[in-house]
Amino acid sequence: MAGKRRSWLRHVRPDLVIDAVGHLTAADVRRLAPRVAALCFDIDGTVTDYHSPAVTDAQASHLGGLREAGYQTFVVSNCYGERAREVHALFEPHVTAVFTPEDCVAPADPKHHPRKHGKPAPDMIFAAARTAGVGPDELLMVGDQMFKDVLAARRAGARALLVPRLGPSDHAGVRYLQRPVERVLRPLLGLPGGRGAWPRSLARA
Repeated sequence: MAGKRRSWLRHVRPDLVIDAVGHLTAADVRRLAPRVAALCFDIDGTVTDYHSPAVTDAQASHLGGLREAGYQTFVVSNCYGERAREVHALFEPHVTAVFTPEDCVAPADPKHHPRKHGKPAPDMIFAAARTAGVGPDELLMVGDQMFKDVLAARRAGARALLVPRLGPSDHAGVRYLQRPVERVLRPLLGLPGGRGAWPRSLARA
């Protein structure tokens, strides 16, 4: 039984951790994940506060700097409807491409619902890999949720970087159902607990 539990937990354990996306540097990625050629970013709670209507100059500059350093960069976000269109408009000027579940729907299949493609499904990560022209194992998925971002990366065969939630806002279901479980699991996995425990520079988990 213990072996099965450890096997399950490894699917939500990230490879890397850092206290904020804004502290992520190309030099650190090259040092700790030298095979990575492309970076996939969750948005809500990772790059911006939940459903933020704007991208700050600092956030845009940071994403642009990673591209200038030679990384293809992607947004991989579980947003739908108007928020999906907003995320495309906000981030397309700053990254290689934006993927939401709606972008993975087969247009010819009327039963192909976008929610089938949201994380933890690996579909958007696979789409980013195809666009980048690399294998999923050359992608690093950056996000704030173990059961969506990290698990999607594991299912795709990509690497995973976990950050603490950015900002005070959160999806209600995530706040009340998922976050409490994550708080219990983090110490079991040797991951940072309180916000002050997260490393300011990229570190192995």
